[in-house]
Amino acid sequence: MVLLTREGTLLLRSDALVHILRRLSGGWAVVAAMLSLVPRAVRDFFYNWIARIRYRVFGRRDDVCPIVPADLRARFDP
Repeated sequence: MVLLTREGTLLLRSDALVHILRRLSGGWAVVAAMLSLVPRAVRDFFYNWIARIRYRVFGRRDDVCPIVPADLRARFDP
């Protein structure tokens, strides 16, 4: 996961996840606070582990094909 914040900071993997969880309502901010106490190397290890097995755990949908709106296409490399 790669996230570019409004401030222009580029966040990767678990740092991006923690940032997103902080911005969600409910108990997710508490989860983000607890995750931020864990060292980044440990968080990223588990993030990468889940990323490797996610299709086995959650399944895969081949019928999904995202279509990027025209105004956002310029933000991606061709």
